[in-house]
Amino acid sequence: MAGGGQALTVPNVPTGYKFSPYHHDLIVHYLKRKILDEPLPADVIPTTDVYASNPDKLPLDDFKVGVENEWFFFSTRSKDDDIILMEDGYYAIDPECTGPITWNNMIVGYVKTLNFYQGKPPNGTETVWMVEELRVNPEFVPINKDDRSTQEKFNLNLIGEQVDSEGIKEHKKICNLSKLVKGMRLSIVYD
Repeated sequence: MAGGGQALTVPNVPTGYKFSPYHHDLIVHYLKRKILDEPLPADVIPTTDVYASNPDKLPLDDFKVGVENEWFFFSTRSKDDDIILMEDGYYAIDPECTGPITWNNMIVGYVKTLNFYQGKPPNGTETVWMVEELRVNPEFVPINKDDRSTQEKFNLNLIGEQVDSEGIKEHKKICNLSKLVKGMRLSIVYD
Protein backbone atom coordinates (compact mmCIF):
# COMPACT_ATOMS: atom_id res chain seq x y z
CA MET A 1 0.00 0.00 0.00
CA ALA A 2 1.15 3.51 -0.68
CA GLY A 3 1.83 5.73 2.29
CA GLY A 4 0.76 9.30 2.63
CA GLY A 5 -1.93 8.78 5.20
CA GLN A 6 -1.94 9.82 8.81
CA ALA A 7 -1.77 6.50 10.65
CA LEU A 8 -3.28 6.26 14.09
CA THR A 9 -2.00 4.21 16.93
CA VAL A 10 -4.20 1.21 17.62
CA PRO A 11 -6.92 2.69 19.82
CA ASN A 12 -7.70 1.26 23.22
CA VAL A 13 -11.05 -0.35 22.38
CA PRO A 14 -12.80 -3.32 23.99
CA THR A 15 -12.07 -6.81 22.67
CA GLY A 16 -14.36 -7.57 19.74
CA TYR A 17 -15.00 -3.87 18.96
CA LYS A 18 -15.69 -3.32 15.27
CA PHE A 19 -16.30 0.12 13.80
CA SER A 20 -19.43 -0.22 11.66
CA PRO A 21 -21.54 2.95 11.95
CA TYR A 22 -24.58 4.04 9.94
CA HIS A 23 -24.16 6.93 7.50
CA HIS A 24 -25.98 9.34 9.79
CA ASP A 25 -23.66 8.37 12.68
CA LEU A 26 -20.64 9.16 10.51
CA ILE A 27 -22.06 12.58 9.64
CA VAL A 28 -23.33 13.55 13.11
CA HIS A 29 -20.64 12.07 15.36
CA TYR A 30 -17.51 12.04 13.19
CA LEU A 31 -17.45 14.30 10.12
CA LYS A 32 -19.22 17.27 11.69
CA ARG A 33 -17.03 17.03 14.80
CA LYS A 34 -13.86 16.65 12.73
CA ILE A 35 -14.74 19.77 10.76
CA LEU A 36 -15.43 21.76 13.93
CA ASP A 37 -12.27 20.42 15.66
CA GLU A 38 -14.37 18.77 18.37
CA PRO A 39 -13.37 15.49 20.08
CA LEU A 40 -14.47 12.33 18.25
CA PRO A 41 -16.27 9.49 20.09
CA ALA A 42 -13.38 7.21 19.08
CA ASP A 43 -10.23 8.42 17.33
CA VAL A 44 -10.12 5.53 14.86
CA ILE A 45 -10.37 7.15 11.39
CA PRO A 46 -7.07 8.11 9.71
CA THR A 47 -6.70 10.92 7.19
CA THR A 48 -5.46 10.30 3.65
CA ASP A 49 -6.05 11.52 0.11
CA VAL A 50 -8.28 8.76 -1.24
CA TYR A 51 -8.03 10.11 -4.78
CA ALA A 52 -4.22 10.39 -4.88
CA SER A 53 -3.80 6.86 -6.25
CA ASN A 54 -5.67 3.77 -7.42
CA PRO A 55 -7.74 2.20 -4.61
CA ASP A 56 -5.51 -0.88 -4.33
CA LYS A 57 -2.59 1.41 -3.40
CA LEU A 58 -4.33 3.17 -0.51
CA PRO A 59 -2.91 2.80 3.03
CA LEU A 60 -5.63 0.34 4.06
CA ASP A 61 -3.58 -0.91 7.03
CA ASP A 62 -3.96 2.54 8.64
CA PHE A 63 -7.58 1.73 9.54
CA LYS A 64 -7.42 -1.03 12.14
CA VAL A 65 -10.81 -1.50 13.85
CA GLY A 66 -13.40 -1.97 11.12
CA VAL A 67 -15.23 -4.94 9.80
CA GLU A 68 -13.36 -7.08 7.29
CA ASN A 69 -12.72 -5.41 3.93
CA GLU A 70 -14.11 -2.02 4.94
CA TRP A 71 -11.94 1.04 5.58
CA PHE A 72 -12.76 4.59 6.63
CA PHE A 73 -10.71 7.72 5.92
CA PHE A 74 -11.03 11.44 6.35
CA SER A 75 -10.00 13.05 3.08
CA THR A 76 -10.40 16.19 1.02
CA ARG A 77 -11.38 16.71 -2.56
CA SER A 78 -11.17 20.14 -4.13
CA LYS A 79 -14.00 19.82 -6.64
CA ASP A 80 -16.99 17.61 -7.35
CA ASP A 81 -16.18 16.16 -10.75
CA ASP A 82 -18.34 13.39 -12.21
CA ILE A 83 -15.14 11.60 -13.30
CA ILE A 84 -11.87 11.50 -11.34
CA LEU A 85 -8.90 10.32 -13.39
CA MET A 86 -6.30 8.07 -11.71
CA GLU A 87 -3.04 6.34 -12.77
CA ASP A 88 -4.64 3.26 -14.34
CA GLY A 89 -8.31 4.12 -14.36
CA TYR A 90 -10.95 6.50 -13.08
CA TYR A 91 -13.80 6.93 -10.64
CA ALA A 92 -17.23 7.72 -12.10
CA ILE A 93 -20.36 8.71 -10.19
CA ASP A 94 -23.15 6.15 -10.03
CA PRO A 95 -26.21 8.40 -10.46
CA GLU A 96 -28.50 5.77 -8.92
CA CYS A 97 -26.54 5.76 -5.65
CA THR A 98 -26.76 9.36 -4.50
CA GLY A 99 -29.08 11.00 -2.04
CA PRO A 100 -29.69 12.62 1.31
CA ILE A 101 -28.77 11.21 4.72
CA THR A 102 -31.38 11.88 7.40
CA TRP A 103 -31.26 11.86 11.20
CA ASN A 104 -34.07 12.96 13.52
CA ASN A 105 -36.15 14.08 10.52
CA MET A 106 -33.37 16.42 9.28
CA ILE A 107 -31.15 16.13 6.25
CA VAL A 108 -27.71 16.05 7.91
CA GLY A 109 -25.69 15.11 4.85
CA TYR A 110 -25.51 13.54 1.44
CA VAL A 111 -24.02 10.35 0.01
CA LYS A 112 -22.57 9.87 -3.46
CA THR A 113 -21.19 6.58 -4.83
CA LEU A 114 -18.28 6.46 -7.25
CA ASN A 115 -17.31 3.22 -9.00
CA PHE A 116 -13.70 2.57 -10.04
CA TYR A 117 -12.99 1.57 -13.65
CA GLN A 118 -9.75 0.30 -15.23
CA GLY A 119 -8.85 2.05 -18.47
CA LYS A 120 -9.90 5.38 -19.88
CA PRO A 121 -13.37 6.94 -19.84
CA PRO A 122 -15.89 6.24 -21.10
CA ASN A 123 -14.76 2.74 -22.11
CA GLY A 124 -13.21 1.50 -18.88
CA THR A 125 -13.94 -1.86 -17.28
CA GLU A 126 -15.79 -1.66 -13.97
CA THR A 127 -13.82 -3.13 -11.05
CA VAL A 128 -14.90 -4.31 -7.61
CA TRP A 129 -13.84 -0.99 -6.00
CA MET A 130 -16.42 1.59 -5.04
CA VAL A 131 -16.26 4.77 -2.96
CA GLU A 132 -19.12 6.28 -1.01
CA GLU A 133 -18.58 9.95 -0.28
CA LEU A 134 -20.46 11.41 2.62
CA ARG A 135 -20.65 15.15 3.07
CA VAL A 136 -22.29 17.32 5.67
CA ASN A 137 -25.31 19.44 4.84
CA PRO A 138 -24.10 23.02 5.40
CA GLU A 139 -27.42 23.87 7.09
CA PHE A 140 -26.68 21.23 9.76
CA VAL A 141 -23.43 22.86 10.90
CA PRO A 142 -23.61 26.11 12.84
CA ILE A 143 -20.73 28.10 11.36
CA ASN A 144 -20.11 31.71 10.54
CA LYS A 145 -20.46 32.23 6.77
CA ASP A 146 -17.24 34.26 6.85
CA ASP A 147 -15.32 31.34 8.45
CA ARG A 148 -13.66 29.93 5.32
CA SER A 149 -11.26 27.67 7.25
CA THR A 150 -14.15 25.69 8.76
CA GLN A 151 -16.01 25.59 5.44
CA GLU A 152 -12.93 24.12 3.74
CA LYS A 153 -12.85 21.09 6.06
CA PHE A 154 -15.99 19.20 5.01
CA ASN A 155 -14.93 15.80 3.52
CA LEU A 156 -14.36 12.16 4.71
CA ASN A 157 -13.62 8.80 2.92
CA LEU A 158 -14.14 5.01 3.43
CA ILE A 159 -12.93 1.99 1.36
CA GLY A 160 -13.77 -1.76 1.36
CA GLU A 161 -14.19 -5.07 -0.47
CA GLN A 162 -17.25 -7.31 -0.30
CA VAL A 163 -17.07 -11.05 -0.89
CA ASP A 164 -20.33 -12.88 -1.54
CA SER A 165 -21.32 -16.28 -0.12
CA GLU A 166 -19.59 -18.06 -3.03
CA GLY A 167 -16.31 -16.24 -2.40
CA ILE A 168 -16.70 -13.94 -5.40
CA LYS A 169 -15.56 -10.36 -4.90
CA GLU A 170 -18.25 -7.76 -5.24
CA HIS A 171 -17.86 -3.99 -5.57
CA LYS A 172 -15.33 -2.30 -3.37
CA LYS A 173 -16.82 0.76 -1.84
CA ILE A 174 -15.33 4.01 -0.59
CA CYS A 175 -17.46 6.42 1.42
CA ASN A 176 -16.43 10.02 1.76
CA LEU A 177 -17.76 12.20 4.43
CA SER A 178 -17.42 15.33 2.39
CA LYS A 179 -16.58 18.79 3.49
CA LEU A 180 -19.33 21.20 4.37
CA VAL A 181 -18.82 23.50 1.45
CA LYS A 182 -16.39 21.14 -0.35
CA GLY A 183 -13.17 19.88 1.15
CA MET A 184 -13.08 17.57 4.19
CA ARG A 185 -14.82 14.25 3.56
CA LEU A 186 -15.16 10.83 5.12
CA SER A 187 -14.58 7.89 2.84
CA ILE A 188 -15.44 4.23 3.33
CA VAL A 189 -13.52 1.80 1.15
CA TYR A 190 -14.63 -1.77 0.53
CA ASP A 191 -12.50 -4.45 -1.08
